Amino acid sequence: MRKWFLGGILLIFLASSVKLKPLDLIRNTYKKALKEKESVKELKELTKNQPDALYKAYFAMALAFEARESSWVTTKMRLAKDAYAQLNDAVKSNPNNYEIRYLRFSFSCEVPSLLGLNEHIASDKNYLLKKAKKGEPLADIMKKYFSKSSCLTEAEKQVLNTRL
Repeated sequence: MRKWFLGGILLIFLASSVKLKPLDLIRNTYKKALKEKESVKELKELTKNQPDALYKAYFAMALAFEARESSWVTTKMRLAKDAYAQLNDAVKSNPNNYEIRYLRFSFSCEVPSLLGLNEHIASDKNYLLKKAKKGEPLADIMKKYFSKSSCLTEAEKQVLNTRL
């Protein structure tokens, strides 16, 4: 009886730790995809058809990276619009997730305004400024992005980089 109990606890522990690993893998793949187009396909596969809002946001970023890599204007526009729709769905599903709001903010700041895919910049920026705290999973990436973002004032950059 004791062996079954300990085995069950071990199985639960392994299952819960396995559940965390895919998200860490996704975050690491996202970090690579920021610079390497080879990692974009992997990010897309890891996050495709996932119901969780955070996975959906990372899938959207894979689409955004595909848009970045495309040489066809129509493909860039289609993928960017798809990415934005996915990011908006992710925010609607989980509006209080800092990571999701950051992903939508960073996407929106980088897209040309003539595409009309940046209507949430102000609300995302306000949310990020109010809710920034130590321990965010992408804090290193966020700090780098915030430091160079043209969507933030110098004072806002300082606030975000101090709090993260």
